[in-house]
Amino acid sequence: MTERIMKNLNAIILISGTIILLSSCIHKRNSKEIQKKTNLEQNKSIFNYSFKSINYSKKIDFFKDNKFIVTENICRVNGDRTTKKYFGSYQKDENNIILTPKELEIAHYKLNSDFKEKSNRFPYKQVNSKINTKYYIIKWNDYEYLLSDQFNSLASYDEKNDFQHFASFFNSGIEPSEGDYYFKRKNKKKNNTKPGLNIDQIPKQWRTYFLNEPISAKIIKTEKRVEKSKYQNEFTFLRIYLNKGANDGIKKGFAFSTKYDDFQIKIDSITPNASSGNFRVIEDDFIKIGTEMRTRWSKIL
Repeated sequence: MTERIMKNLNAIILISGTIILLSSCIHKRNSKEIQKKTNLEQNKSIFNYSFKSINYSKKIDFFKDNKFIVTENICRVNGDRTTKKYFGSYQKDENNIILTPKELEIAHYKLNSDFKEKSNRFPYKQVNSKINTKYYIIKWNDYEYLLSDQFNSLASYDEKNDFQHFASFFNSGIEPSEGDYYFKRKNKKKNNTKPGLNIDQIPKQWRTYFLNEPISAKIIKTEKRVEKSKYQNEFTFLRIYLNKGANDGIKKGFAFSTKYDDFQIKIDSITPNASSGNFRVIEDDFIKIGTEMRTRWSKIL
């Protein structure tokens, strides 16, 4: 009798231990799943801005804990890719976002059979690769832009900041949809009123780059020039002179085109009453003195 009681008691203990063990495993698994879900939620950005151009893209993600990641992808002709990630914290109010970068991670991807990756992480203060840190939030119809008036190293070939690039696309009619070189995003809520761009959002020192009305000018002179590229290939272009200049509000970088977009020039030289830019040509018979060119032919939205 005693032996039977002991067997039953051992069985009860074994079953109880198994139940406790299973409960513990289930609890640990649920805890891991909850933690994993929490980590995913923490790592999910609450909003972001981005842009893409040929072989180059850039994105900035903002997170709940006031952290940010700027991801920069540079693709090369041979298929290699370099990805730079800038980590740090940010402060945001209604009109501005200030970034404080802390670290930079650089990864190199090789396009070969193994697709190997090399990655290094550095303190931001120790690297030469820098990013803009002060941004203005600009709203226009269905779009929201994140623009900086700091110098953008990506656009070093023409030494423009975001506001100058944005103004160029605004004046020519490319925005509000297809401009690049700066961060933007489309609002989830569609704006049916379409009030247009409120110029008061633009810092005062950059407002003169934005045209309320298109500038119209006429060709007064052309000069044909032949030059050699760095590869010793010859190319021909026309230097086109217009009868409007700085006194008429023209600035370097403004683009002018003909009515039917037969050709376009970008102004790179200005005097008070004239301006000029280059147009690469094969034939120039269709370019006539007196032809009208404008910064924009369509209406400003």
